[in-house]
Amino acid sequence: MMIPRSVQMAACWFVWHATVFSPPICLSLHAEEPLKPSATIQESPITDSDRDHWSFRPISTPVPPNTKTNAWVNSSIDSFVLAKLERAGLTPSPESDRGTLLRRLKLDLLGLPPTPMELREFLSDCEHNEHAYEHWVEKWLNSPEFGQRQSQSWLDLARFAETDGFEHDRVREGAWRYRDWVIDALNRDLPFDRFVELQLHGDSTGSDEDRIATMFCLASADMPDINDQDLRRHDRLNELTSTMGSALLGLQMHCAQCHDHKHDPISQADFYRLRGVFESSIPELQRDKPFNMFGADNANQHEPRLYYRGDLHAPGPPVAAAFPRIGNISEAAARCDVERPRESFSKWLFEDENPLVARVIVNRVWLQHFGRGLFENASDVGVSAGGPRNPELLDWLASFLRQQNWSLKALHREIVLSATYRQASRQQTMDREWFMRLEKDPGNDLYSRFPRRRLDGEVIRDSMLSVSGLLNSEAGGESVLPPLPKELTTTLLKGQWPTSEREADHYRRSIYIFARRNLRYPLFDVFDRPDAGASCPQRNRSTTATQSLHMLNSELSNRCATLLSQRVNHICLEANATSAAAWIDQLFLTAFLRNATVEEVALFESFYANERMRHAACLAILNSNEFLTID
Repeated sequence: MMIPRSVQMAACWFVWHATVFSPPICLSLHAEEPLKPSATIQESPITDSDRDHWSFRPISTPVPPNTKTNAWVNSSIDSFVLAKLERAGLTPSPESDRGTLLRRLKLDLLGLPPTPMELREFLSDCEHNEHAYEHWVEKWLNSPEFGQRQSQSWLDLARFAETDGFEHDRVREGAWRYRDWVIDALNRDLPFDRFVELQLHGDSTGSDEDRIATMFCLASADMPDINDQDLRRHDRLNELTSTMGSALLGLQMHCAQCHDHKHDPISQADFYRLRGVFESSIPELQRDKPFNMFGADNANQHEPRLYYRGDLHAPGPPVAAAFPRIGNISEAAARCDVERPRESFSKWLFEDENPLVARVIVNRVWLQHFGRGLFENASDVGVSAGGPRNPELLDWLASFLRQQNWSLKALHREIVLSATYRQASRQQTMDREWFMRLEKDPGNDLYSRFPRRRLDGEVIRDSMLSVSGLLNSEAGGESVLPPLPKELTTTLLKGQWPTSEREADHYRRSIYIFARRNLRYPLFDVFDRPDAGASCPQRNRSTTATQSLHMLNSELSNRCATLLSQRVNHICLEANATSAAAWIDQLFLTAFLRNATVEEVALFESFYANERMRHAACLAILNSNEFLTID
């Protein structure tokens, strides 16, 4: 029996509520309580104990501690790390070999593997210049590919996609422009305070380019064809408020749309005061009309108010647009400028008295380079979340970023130049000190070694395209749609994934692949790309059978393996190196940036017999742990 479309839509809307906004859950918890409108707001005061939580204390400027030996220290970062290692009776790991370090650096900064030629240049530079590593750091920080790599983590946080989601998953025209804006801003090293300000109120500058930046606020899923447009507006405002809290402040405010937060000093009134910052900017919504830009601020259009249990049909007393009380020096909530509420909010975020934004963003950057933040949940600094592993280092980094005029490139530079970052992740010779590190620091909480981690799906794809010679480095413009497997396209609605006509577009960098909410590109899907249903502070790093099956059987993997084999053949012929050992060595150098060992040559010799076997060898290399991880 066919299910009526109206029933399908109602079911879809209910699921969205339950998974994103959570009021139905809260209603079930308080089903016995009647809805009683009140003329006054009752909320618990912010106490000295609340303010004494580590995340709400003012940012200090710690002095790097003295250590027993300074020979290892390249940065103040290292002093904080080394002091903890010494207290635990440990020493840092030796520096990684140069090939491993170069590969780590380029994958981290640009999301691409180095070429054998770059390795030769780097090794030559190291022989003649003690600052060679610093030179390569600067080179890649200033590469246009820097923004293409670094933008993805921000887009995850911004729940960026180019469609609405839900049943129809309609395309949002021009959404790719926000992606390009983020890439360009990071390449220009736009100070982080300005980077955020433009995403909150760029439309107020009169610049069309700045207006694009505000798509950050309105990038969430949407259902334009719902009958109740007031409910649509209500839910999008609640989602926007929740995202502001988690992405910028590290506060899980979404709970407070229904009731006072059970653990953190965030009241329901705090939630709706913050929502009030954006209330007057949201225009009247119309059915089947897209909504991805702010309207003009109009303070009289909608009066901010509290809604009992988050229910649109249970309005409470009015509230004044204001910032969360816990983020202010005094208990009283600081009110926004009623004429420019979003501008007022963005200014407050970066005041010296507000400790949250700086701590949250430096932790996010640290997470990008080490796979784990200095505190565990990158979007939660609340009471029930874990505290920082090294609070002095966290505050030093936050203070450093402020002193550097909020330059994210300065922060990246400081981290990758540190001896902490340059440590080996493992040792060929397992000496006594190595076993002590494993015993006393099993979780690597002290950073006694570099943490190996699997690459993101986008970097895996770009790496395969790069080593096979397929990568198209064109930048910017409308998103592209590479071919999908037939078994997937037969299940899609007509026009849901129109493959790009130009073949070269099929091999552009992953950041430019069309981001559809209801259909993630298969390789990204199996490697844990978020669905953009909510702000994602940190991706999962799962290990599943479907990953191996996809990497072994997909058309892309096999095409890359074929072209990698042909590329190695060509290099060997040009060098007049026709032995199996030479071919295998060149394969390892191209894929891993190192020579093959004697054991590896012996293992792969049988694959040199014919082109079919060489293809299999290349496919195995692309599926290896070494290719899929940063070491």
